[in-house]
Amino acid sequence: MTSLTRRAVFGVASAAAVAPIAAPFITPSARAASGAKPHICLVHGAWHGAWAWTRLMPLLIEAGYTVSAPDLSGLGANSHRQAPEIGLHVHGQDVLNHLYFNDLDNVAVVGHSYGGCVLSEALAGDGDKRITHAIYLDALVPGDGDALATFVPEQVRGNFEKAAEAGGMIPPRPPELWEKMWGLTGETADFAGPRLRPMSARCFVEPVQGDPFRDDVKYTFQRCTQNINPLFEMFSEKTKADPRFAHAEIDGHHDVMVIDPPLMRDALISAL
Repeated sequence: MTSLTRRAVFGVASAAAVAPIAAPFITPSARAASGAKPHICLVHGAWHGAWAWTRLMPLLIEAGYTVSAPDLSGLGANSHRQAPEIGLHVHGQDVLNHLYFNDLDNVAVVGHSYGGCVLSEALAGDGDKRITHAIYLDALVPGDGDALATFVPEQVRGNFEKAAEAGGMIPPRPPELWEKMWGLTGETADFAGPRLRPMSARCFVEPVQGDPFRDDVKYTFQRCTQNINPLFEMFSEKTKADPRFAHAEIDGHHDVMVIDPPLMRDALISAL
């Protein structure tokens, strides 16, 4: 019998691949029941793609975890398929489809920044209960009926709504803001900059469809303390006061997974 590599079996070589699945294969439900390590699914933020996790993923695999990082529709490796109809609801389904079609269960989903909105949308639609741990990494934590636009100033919200009605795209923030917003300078800015892509305004105005908070899910909020954005500080304080959430601080900036992958690895593993 011809021996096949994992890459050949999955037929993909991008970061969206599930790598590696433990062998010998056992069913997802059996993994959860046995107390096995969860699969880690990494969900990127606005304008980013799965490329944001490529420096972190090998470190998690070395630590014995299976890991995947889907590119959300219209972003990263899927940026050539961008469309004004893409919004939060599509992105939430992206995550659920990723888990379903890769037969993943007992999954810790990490939602970074806008990826927290995607995580909430996925949780609200997770009828199969594949997600067992929701980790909001310096992220928004919207509930039922909330959109990203819910939490921004009225004028900004109005601009998002007008852009969405017109089928508009929201471009990435300009380079002069990358250090302040994300902590990207020098080599990390050179790496990330060419990979940032515009995204549909609908991503910012579509609300979460349903309640993302369930009794059978573990919730964690991780705050990147070098990020001074008051929006994320608000969610940090809110989750600190919520008994459903564990809370941790990371001495890094918003894009810590790009800037300091070992620090992000240690913080993530400590939360699992």
